[in-house]
Amino acid sequence: MIDEQARLLSNREVAADFFWARLNAPYIAAHIEPGQFVNIEVGAGGAALLRVPLSVSGVDREAGIIEVLYEAVGPKTRALSRFGPDAMLPTLGPLGQGFAPPEDRQVVLVGGGIGVPPLLYWGLELRQRAHQIALLVGARTANKHLPSELLTPAADRVRRATDDGSRGHAGLVTDLLQDELAGKGPCAVYCCGPPGMMRATAALCLAAQVPCQVSLEAYMACGIGICVGCAVELAAAKGDTEYGRYARVCVDGPVFDSRQIQWPT
Repeated sequence: MIDEQARLLSNREVAADFFWARLNAPYIAAHIEPGQFVNIEVGAGGAALLRVPLSVSGVDREAGIIEVLYEAVGPKTRALSRFGPDAMLPTLGPLGQGFAPPEDRQVVLVGGGIGVPPLLYWGLELRQRAHQIALLVGARTANKHLPSELLTPAADRVRRATDDGSRGHAGLVTDLLQDELAGKGPCAVYCCGPPGMMRATAALCLAAQVPCQVSLEAYMACGIGICVGCAVELAAAKGDTEYGRYARVCVDGPVFDSRQIQWPT
């Protein structure tokens, strides 16, 4: 982990309020693994803002570049969206625990909203290892879907769903997951998105006896395990943290086996 002075190369809107930023951060690019995240300082100019934790959606190790996708929905992400090329942004990383490799060749990635970015980096890595990838993406409406140019490199097949039916399947992304799991051979599922979507995905995978890893999203202050502001309840005492039945998303995660989590009912 290092607090690297990252130079912003580009920062453009790619869907409604969704931005794609590319940063020159050679150390982080050389070390970060799929599922890990960075914590970016956005309070330049005296604004009293904590850093914003963002999953990495892509890496060019040779060029020393990392990519992040984020939605401008609050003061920190809106502040980040206003930075232009050549801005220097202190970036702490790599942080957290990433995805564990699947045992099966068939992989299904399930993403909702801004939960899609870490799955893109993972999909790119898995395709290089000859896995067959289906990427299922859910959004509220058509203009919230990321462009195909960012999705298709990470999967052999991309399927979309929208809550209002304006693009792809009219309904939930978990409807698409049910379809993928029906009659399918051995596979592994990776998921990131809203809590309700991840809870439903975990339940479907448990019923189908399919391994599932989830990348949890949580409000964070420090991002390095000190403040314990991102605690998540476990289904049973994990036994290897000082917090017993609770784990910290920032250092014990953000990736967990879905069976570890005490999902709210």
